[in-house]
Amino acid sequence: MLIKQATVPTKWDKRFRYLFERMPFGHETIALSQWVSSQGAVRYLGEWHTHPEDYPRPSGLDRLEWNRLSAKRRDQRSMLAVIVGRKALYVELVPSSGCGSVLAALE
Repeated sequence: MLIKQATVPTKWDKRFRYLFERMPFGHETIALSQWVSSQGAVRYLGEWHTHPEDYPRPSGLDRLEWNRLSAKRRDQRSMLAVIVGRKALYVELVPSSGCGSVLAALE
C-alpha cells in the first residue's frame, strides 16, 4: 500500500472537542474522483483521525465505525484504520469480519 492522499476535515464534518463525525459527502467525492481519474489504480484504503494521547488506542466507537465501514466494502479488502497520537500511531487492518490485525511500527 502506498498512501498518496488523505482528506482533511471538510466544512460538512462535525467537529467537537472529543468527537469528530466525518460526513461522507466531501470525502466520498474526493475518493471517487481519484479512483476514476486513475482508472482504478488509486483507491480508498481506510480512515484516519487523531486522539489527544501519546499512544492512542481505539475506542469502542472507533471499532464500531471501522467494522461498519469494512463490512460495506464492495471489494471485500481489509480497511486501513489509523489513529494519530502525540508520540505514536495506531494502525490496524480491519477485514469485513471485523477481527483486525494491529500493525507494528518499524523502529
